[in-house]
Amino acid sequence: MRNGFQLIGATVVALMTGCVTVPSNVVPIGKDTYQLSMTGVGFATQANTNVKALQEANAYCSKLGKHMVFQHNGESGVYGWSPRQSNLTFLCLNADDPEYVHGKVADATAP
Repeated sequence: MRNGFQLIGATVVALMTGCVTVPSNVVPIGKDTYQLSMTGVGFATQANTNVKALQEANAYCSKLGKHMVFQHNGESGVYGWSPRQSNLTFLCLNADDPEYVHGKVADATAP
């Protein structure tokens, strides 16, 4: 019976680690500009790794009282063969920053 519980425990741990993502520290690379890397190991998909990177960037900017603006994402890795990597470059901007405001969709009814 004890071996059965150990086997179940080991299986649960293996399944949970099958789609782990590991973030790097956020690194400032310019004025209001940051970069972070997110590595998806096991069977994490590229999409999952990208979403986790965006969530981490949003959380970082929120801690600064700012808003995240996507700049660029470089992807690498092959599903099932090598870890998926997301190298995200983003801005943290104030709500009234022209670069942040510029991203708003223009009114289609305006002349």
